[in-house]
Amino acid sequence: MPEVSLQLFFSYSHKDEALRDELANHLSTLTRQGVISSWHDRKILPGDEWDHQINDNLNTADIILLLVSSDFIGSNYCWEVEVTTAIERHNTGKARVIPVILRRVDWSDTPFAKLQFLPKNAEPVTSWTNRDEAFTNVAQGIRAAAQQLKGERQQKLVLARKEAAIAEYRQLVEEFVADGEISFVESEILKDLQEQLELTDAEARTVRDKALEPYGKYKENLDKYKQIFTKLVDEQGYPLEEKAKADLKKLQQYLKLKDKDIALIDNEAEVQKQQAEILQQQEEVDRRQQQEAQRLKLQREQAEAEKLRQQEVQRLKLQREQEEVERLRQEQQSTGNDLLSEKGIDYTRLRDLLKAGDWKEADQETLAVMLKATGRERERQDYLNINSIHNFPCTDLRTIDQLWVKYSNGRFGFSVQKRIWESLGKDYEKFGDRVGWRKSEKWLRYSDMLLNTSAPEGHLPGVPCAGVSWTLELRGKGDIFSRVETCKL
Repeated sequence: MPEVSLQLFFSYSHKDEALRDELANHLSTLTRQGVISSWHDRKILPGDEWDHQINDNLNTADIILLLVSSDFIGSNYCWEVEVTTAIERHNTGKARVIPVILRRVDWSDTPFAKLQFLPKNAEPVTSWTNRDEAFTNVAQGIRAAAQQLKGERQQKLVLARKEAAIAEYRQLVEEFVADGEISFVESEILKDLQEQLELTDAEARTVRDKALEPYGKYKENLDKYKQIFTKLVDEQGYPLEEKAKADLKKLQQYLKLKDKDIALIDNEAEVQKQQAEILQQQEEVDRRQQQEAQRLKLQREQAEAEKLRQQEVQRLKLQREQEEVERLRQEQQSTGNDLLSEKGIDYTRLRDLLKAGDWKEADQETLAVMLKATGRERERQDYLNINSIHNFPCTDLRTIDQLWVKYSNGRFGFSVQKRIWESLGKDYEKFGDRVGWRKSEKWLRYSDMLLNTSAPEGHLPGVPCAGVSWTLELRGKGDIFSRVETCKL
């Protein structure tokens, strides 16, 4: 925002108009620089009320130049109106009055005699050998006065803004301390307001301390009451005797404490009494809980022993499965049969479909043979659940996987998917992106899958594993990969 220039008012006799114009010319630089904007009565337009115009400009001027001469002092209007108003505004600090001696005259007993004159040493302009030097000296003095006046007003503006900021901060502090304290949230709000208002920590702390001062005294009185109350309770127990209650009432009135604060202290004593009774009851409960804890400990130990037994059973089962897998593998090598099954499943059709490159039919056939391998209930419900996956026969899983890997030249198969899944830190979304089951962060429907060799590595098989048929649910996939790991594929 551009700085507003100071308003300069010429008070002069018309007989000194030529000298006024010379001075105005010497002030042209200040005018062009925007330091001052001058006015005199020759700027009154035709039809304007000259007295009204003079008063308006005189009463709004920042600097008033009194162009002193014998004619100026002899002018009743200049003397009675302009000089009187100028001195009054100067004394109240609303304007700066600068007497400029144009021609020699006795001014020693004038209302402006106490002011600093221009040119220097109050030597009249017309007495200087070089009049330009005189007016230059006057212009320099006016420039210095203008700069000083601007500085003073800027300082007052800064002070006024600071006082307004402190007043705004104090108002909010007083609202917050109405309950006797400033909460954490309120403190954060005040910290933000302090930064907005550009208050120093010392200024903000002074306001807060002043606002909290009466509440601090009240808290001291409340603490004093509480100490006496506690001493009586320790001596007499709770509830107190009527005499003690009456004495405490007198103490409350003397300390000017509120009933609600006294009620809180009394309630606290009641709570402490109840807590003591509860503590006694709790001790009995603790004793019973210790007995129950010992019983539960024994129960847990028994459960842990059963868990270890089950784990051993599972280990032996897994060992038998692995031995069976190894036996079948050796049998496969000796017989050349690559369609082995623990459940008697015929994988001929799956092999033929994969060999023919009919990937869609092969994918659906994969689900069909896996359902057969897990029993009639899975076939009837048409999906694999977690339990059926965990117990899926390793020989059959190996046969299915090897068929996919063989006829896709290593691009498809459960073991291929498991390798990709583990390489991505078992992150389902990254896995879906890598194998082409997700696009633009959305999971594909089964009908949108690329059922051909142009699909990304690991795209097939897409057998659903955890619920709705042909929906790419990866929770079940993770279970299949775990089974692949267990079966050493």
